[in-house]
Amino acid sequence: MPEKGEIRETLHEAEELEVEAVPPQSAIPPLSIPEVPLKRLVLFLIAFFAALLILRGMYSEGPSIVSLIKSFAKKGTAPPSNMAVLLDYFLIMCISCQFFPIPTLPPIAFAAKAFHPLLVALLGSIGTCIANLNDYAILSWLFRHQKVKKVRDISAYRRLLGFFDRYAFLTMSVASFLPVPIDVIRMLAISRAYPYWRYVLATFVGRFPRYVVIAYLGRELPVKYILVLFAITAIPALAKFVSDMMKKRKRK
Repeated sequence: MPEKGEIRETLHEAEELEVEAVPPQSAIPPLSIPEVPLKRLVLFLIAFFAALLILRGMYSEGPSIVSLIKSFAKKGTAPPSNMAVLLDYFLIMCISCQFFPIPTLPPIAFAAKAFHPLLVALLGSIGTCIANLNDYAILSWLFRHQKVKKVRDISAYRRLLGFFDRYAFLTMSVASFLPVPIDVIRMLAISRAYPYWRYVLATFVGRFPRYVVIAYLGRELPVKYILVLFAITAIPALAKFVSDMMKKRKRK
């Protein structure tokens, strides 16, 4: 009978042969992702919103954007074109991000009835750039966690990234202009640590002409049609909220 040592040696050799028989799997090469200067970005956003709230506080006795909407319910009432209303509109646009999915079309349309459409489009575009920076800061922080980082090792993600790396600025600009969901493209850019100044510029290039069109249409559209548009654009946000609540209940 063979000794125990010989049996162990035979088993060890068999295991080595099995390992050699299995061809090595092609591992996805690691991505080189630059570190996002997150601290600087967060400090900028804190300073920006603090300054905006202080400025709005200086006009605390003035009308609000709610006053603007109420004015349309009374025939013959001129909409208030006060600085306080404009600041409210700008603040709404600055917080309408992926984590606060407030519909932006109705505020633009209502504001354009009290202010020049080009001014409304300009402030709205800048506000959307700030809102997208909120997404950039939050998602960049999340991508520092190991579990979220694993998304970068999915083959489908790598294929999308290959296209995005070639046409990043054009893709973001066109998607920002067209009435299509852009969350996936923004998430792709943030996960790639796309430079945030290019990210902001691409957003502005796409959003400004889009908001010009919406503002001029909003100025001419009757209020009832704007309210219908508000109801339609609120559906995705409401559906997302309901879906998130249902997922939380299932987890419990």
